[in-house]
Amino acid sequence: MIRFIDEPGMITPPVEPINADIAVTAFSTFIFAELLKGSGASPCGVLKGSVDIPLYTCTLDGKTALIYQTPVGAPAAVAAMEEIAACGIKKFVAFGICGALVDVPVHTFIVPDRAFRDEGTSYHYLPASEHIDLPNSGTVESSLKRGGIDVMKGGVWTTDGFYRETPTRTQEMRDNGCIAVDMECSALQAAADFRGNEFYTFFITADSLAEEEWEPNDILEQKASDSTLVAVAAALELARTLA
Repeated sequence: MIRFIDEPGMITPPVEPINADIAVTAFSTFIFAELLKGSGASPCGVLKGSVDIPLYTCTLDGKTALIYQTPVGAPAAVAAMEEIAACGIKKFVAFGICGALVDVPVHTFIVPDRAFRDEGTSYHYLPASEHIDLPNSGTVESSLKRGGIDVMKGGVWTTDGFYRETPTRTQEMRDNGCIAVDMECSALQAAADFRGNEFYTFFITADSLAEEEWEPNDILEQKASDSTLVAVAAALELARTLA
């Protein structure tokens, strides 16, 4: 187990001041493309850090939102957050796809209120614990419900090994109250807590492990679906109220 050490890192993120009030980010390429389209964002540069991150901005009720794509996987996602935060951004809205661990009704979004730490990155930011709480889940839930979106709230299992989601491990997480599985949530929340930033997140389901066999759904065909478009609008509305 990694031992958390509360001291400054020897390597610091690059600093390129960005004039924005909040960041909105998605993970999947096709969802990010819909985010750019839905926000009307314009390119504003490229942040060169662990990877090159193209940056875009849009205006939400007179406030500027930074739009960027988060790489998949906890280490890369946190590195991107660190680099964006170093540029002066303190609030992050992140949304993407997850796997359902229970039956999720159609058009229902997942709002995690705690994330079980089955990845390595979060242990560099916070002392070891079984899970980490997501303190802004109530704000996310309220925003989605105001938009007429059905919500399921519960735990999420954040794992590095999505090809090692075994039946036994999946049932253990379900028994712990997890309703979904993802790859970044616990790490992003830990990094936000460590840096004093605010993290807001929700998911749409891409597949299901609720039954004995894995069941993908149409979002894995990488096309815009009703859920994708609703998620983009919901993320932008949440950012508008927070900026």
